[in-house]
Amino acid sequence: EGYTQTRSLYAGHYLDYVVTPIYKIICANMKSNTDHVNKRNYDDFNEFFWSRECLQYRYSTGDPNERTDVEGGSGITTPLPGESQLPITVGMLNAPKTFLEKRSWLRGIMAMSRLVEWHIVTFYLLSVLAFSHDLVWGWVYTLQVASGVFWLFNSLAICWGLLEVWSSYPGIHLPATSIFGSIFVLIARFLILVYQTLYLMWTFGPSKGSYLGIEADSTFWWWQYVWLSLLCMTPYFLEALTNLCPAITTKLYTSRNDYIQTFLNILFPISRLYVGKEVHESLKHTTVYVFFWATLIAWKLCFSYVFEVYSMVLPTIELTDDYANFPDQSFIKMSLLLLLRWLPQFIVYCIDMTIWYSVWQAFAGTSVGFSEHLGDIRSMKDIRNSFGRAPEHFCSKMLSPDAGSRRGSSASFLNTQSESSLDSRRQSLMNPNSKEGQSLLGNDPHKLQGYVNRLLDVRIQKWVMFSTVWNEVIDQFRAEDLISNKERDYMKFSRFDGFSQAIYLPVFQTAGVVEEALALLERPVDDYDPNDNDLFKPILDHVTMRTAVSEVWELGNYILLKLLGPVHNDDAVFIMNFILKWVESGTVVDHAKITKVRSVVSSLAQLVDVLSQGIGRRKPAAQRRSTG
Repeated sequence: EGYTQTRSLYAGHYLDYVVTPIYKIICANMKSNTDHVNKRNYDDFNEFFWSRECLQYRYSTGDPNERTDVEGGSGITTPLPGESQLPITVGMLNAPKTFLEKRSWLRGIMAMSRLVEWHIVTFYLLSVLAFSHDLVWGWVYTLQVASGVFWLFNSLAICWGLLEVWSSYPGIHLPATSIFGSIFVLIARFLILVYQTLYLMWTFGPSKGSYLGIEADSTFWWWQYVWLSLLCMTPYFLEALTNLCPAITTKLYTSRNDYIQTFLNILFPISRLYVGKEVHESLKHTTVYVFFWATLIAWKLCFSYVFEVYSMVLPTIELTDDYANFPDQSFIKMSLLLLLRWLPQFIVYCIDMTIWYSVWQAFAGTSVGFSEHLGDIRSMKDIRNSFGRAPEHFCSKMLSPDAGSRRGSSASFLNTQSESSLDSRRQSLMNPNSKEGQSLLGNDPHKLQGYVNRLLDVRIQKWVMFSTVWNEVIDQFRAEDLISNKERDYMKFSRFDGFSQAIYLPVFQTAGVVEEALALLERPVDDYDPNDNDLFKPILDHVTMRTAVSEVWELGNYILLKLLGPVHNDDAVFIMNFILKWVESGTVVDHAKITKVRSVVSSLAQLVDVLSQGIGRRKPAAQRRSTG
């Protein structure tokens, strides 16, 4: 506090003393010839930056030149007064190995543990339902048999825990809290599994019996099994709740309650990381996601029950009936036959989920395609409409929500220069300082600016930002030879120094639009005489059409003023200002024949064609000719 950095650094200082030292350490480890067990890779360094130990270091190394610097007392990369943090490179050199991938098929099973667990549990439940139907079990007995799924959950959780220990020990350095949490969870689950096994055995034992000094019926022991099972199922319930409402995950991970954080550190070790704690989807997206998987799982379970599980019940009953009713039947032989019959069914049960997922994905993709109109054959009108919406969508993705308040929401195609500079350009174009201009417009310089702004289609600055990115993309297309020079010129926004607008729409966006505007002006009207509002409303309401007309007006004025020269400048400006006065007062229809506008535009187009053809044949003058 109270320290002020006054020394400026050369360009590349951050690269030399922050990026380069970190790169050298990572590069040296990646090029090491030692085995992967002893070589720290990207994941190890990445997890180091996720840990709280990383916060004990400063981000840069010291600049030796700063030790003798006479400009300032301390350098910007050296510790501030009172600080003694070591550079981050020291921490990286001492960082332990925290990621070790043991090469075994068990890694694949561990990575797909959730899928394996889900298929085992649901296959068991479908089997119970199928046997209860053919053996005519009561609902109470069926429920008791189905409750064996809690035993499966706990057993599989212990298996996954042991696999994590196998994958981490002894090559990975773990903090004490992580080791304690893993040991505590494994011991607690194992004790619960022992009592689950005992309670479940006593549930299907004699209706009356004495166990552990307690004389009770089978229902009593089943309820003990259920309450104990619900205890070890608590993490599953919480995880399911956070998946249905992802915002809860963020609240739990970012909670400052010591009890919640202790619970998460023990049961969910991933919560110790500093990243991924506020990344969740909205409830709307989650609802769509849950609907997709709920319908897929429901169909898969129904199909598998009918064609994969229920079809095996009768053969199983017949095999076990032969073993129970006929002498000299081998139990091992019966078990082997049952295994050979059920194993292919279970394998198919695990595989066909991918088939149904592909079908559901095709349905979802088709639905999204129809809703988003993907693959539609676009007409030129659709392309122009989509292009007109592009800047808004572009800025909504690339700019922060408050960008409009900082940049202003009503700037436009117009340059972001000062108003006085912009005013002078418009005045030089229309020459309002002349006597004719002042007689038409008065002495208020903002009067001309007001209706020229409306005529030249004031647009938001989002178009200016979008045009810069769009032109870069088109230039890249040309650099990769995807388009020709002519196509590039048609597709790029144009910029002209000295004009009132900062950018002009691409040619493909405005081509033929003026012709459409003329067609609207020449359309038949009702018996009454239309006014300016009725006649020009379709043009003013159409953004592209209004922009194209304004561009033709401004560029046409520029060409005429250049061709006529200073001798006829005042006459041309007088006529243009007179037309602008009609536009502002809404009396164009009263003073001009609208049907003659097409001939004027055609003459202007012919003039431009003559100029474009002659410019290519024109030889440059040896000396610049005077225009005076």
